[in-house]
Amino acid sequence: MTNNELSHRVNNAIILLTEGHTFKIGDLTFDAKDEHHFSVTGWTLCNDIKNLTKQSALDEINETKTLFNKMISVSPKLTNFIKDRQIKYSLGYDYGMGGIEICNETNGQIKWTIELE
Repeated sequence: MTNNELSHRVNNAIILLTEGHTFKIGDLTFDAKDEHHFSVTGWTLCNDIKNLTKQSALDEINETKTLFNKMISVSPKLTNFIKDRQIKYSLGYDYGMGGIEICNETNGQIKWTIELE
C-alpha cells in the first residue's frame, strides 16, 4: 500500500471511528471507545496458539507499534485524532470464529491475557 493509499484509508477510518465503529487497515484494527482512549490491535501470524511464546508475542506487538507509527507519519489527521488519547496496543489471535487477546501494552506496561511460555 502506498503512502497516499494509506493516508486515504486512515482518513476514512477516522470518520468511522468518530461514529463509534472499529476499522481495519491492513493488519491492524482500530477502536476509539471514547475521546480519551484509542486501541490498536495487531493479529498474530501464528497459526496454532500452542506454538506462540512470550518472546514471539512481544516481537509481534512491537511490529504492531511500528506499523501504527508508520501510519501516524503519513497521516496528520490520525496524529491529530489520537492526540491526548491513551493508546492501548493489543496482540490478538484469530481462531476463525472470533478472536482472543494475547497481551496488551499501555504506557509501556505489558499485561498478559493468556499464559505463554
